[in-house]
Amino acid sequence: MSERDWILAIDGSQRSEPLVILVLPSGDLAWSPAAGLADPWLIGVTRQALEAHRDRIGQVVATRGPGSYMGVRGGLAAATGASQALRCPLALVGSLEVVGRQIDPGEESVLALADAGRGGSFGQILDPAPGGQPGSRWLPRGATELLSRDAPWPAWWSQAKRAVGFPGEGREVPSATILAPPSRERREALAWIASSRPTPIPGYDHIRADYAEPVGARPWS
Repeated sequence: MSERDWILAIDGSQRSEPLVILVLPSGDLAWSPAAGLADPWLIGVTRQALEAHRDRIGQVVATRGPGSYMGVRGGLAAATGASQALRCPLALVGSLEVVGRQIDPGEESVLALADAGRGGSFGQILDPAPGGQPGSRWLPRGATELLSRDAPWPAWWSQAKRAVGFPGEGREVPSATILAPPSRERREALAWIASSRPTPIPGYDHIRADYAEPVGARPWS
C-alpha cells in the first residue's frame, strides 16, 4: 500500500450536514469527524482531515451539485484548496450519483432525486453500467434537471420505474414509480463513488458547479 493512497471525499450538496471523509482504496472509511467534536463548517472539517492525515491523501473527490447553492460552492472551494495544497488530482462527480449509489445497480434504470427546497426536486435518470458485475456503478443519462414546485412530473422521469432519494417537500412520486428505500447511508455511497477512482479534471479552470437545468427550459443558445 502506497503512502498516499487515501481519498479525501467532500459532499456539501445536500440540505443536511455536509460530508467530509477519508476513504481507503477498498471503499472503506479511513476517517470521519467525530460527532459533536468537529467544526460544523465544511471547510473547517476539511482542515481537520488535512491536519490529521495529509501525508496519506493522494486524491480529492468532490460533488459538483446540484444541491444547496452555498453547500456546492463551499464543497468545491474546500476541494480545490485541498487538492492544491496536497498537489494531488481533483475529480468531480454529480451529487445525484451519490444518491443513486445508496441502492445497488440492477438491470433497470433508476431516478435519483434530491430536495431542491420550496417544494422543488432535483432529478436525474441513472443507467446501470454494462456488465452488471458486483460493484458496478450507475451512469448518468443526460443532464440533471430541476422540477419546480408547481410543475407536473416529467413524462421522461417516469421511464425509470424505481426512484431513490427525497422528491421534495409536499411532492410524491407517481403511483407507477416505486420509491426504493436506501440500502446504505450517503456516507457509504460517497465512499464507494470516491474509491471507484473517477477521472480527474485536467485543471482548475475546468471546475464547474452543476445547478441543474429547469425542466421545460429552452436549451442554452
